[in-house]
Amino acid sequence: MAEYIDIVGIKQAVNKGEMQAFVRDGSIYLQCKVSGECVKIGDAPAADVAPVVHGRWIDPEDDDGGTLWHCSKCGYPVKTIAKPNCNYCPKCGARMDGGEENAAD
Repeated sequence: MAEYIDIVGIKQAVNKGEMQAFVRDGSIYLQCKVSGECVKIGDAPAADVAPVVHGRWIDPEDDDGGTLWHCSKCGYPVKTIAKPNCNYCPKCGARMDGGEENAAD
């Protein structure tokens, strides 16, 4: 699983001149100019993030020929003749852009 750090906070500290970044033995470190303390970037506070789930609306002709479109991730049905114009699935929150392995139609 990927790990994320709060890069905005780190950039703000570096831009203020409070921290300096450098590489040692293949690892990135930050040194605080005030205390002189070094912190390995991997020990920086974690950011609160969630991975983006990509999906697409499955054409009703691909399943029962009716007017129900389905989310490719959770199967949530949306009754409409035209392709739903919502950018996210109302049930699972998948981003309906077809991204990653869900090639757009």
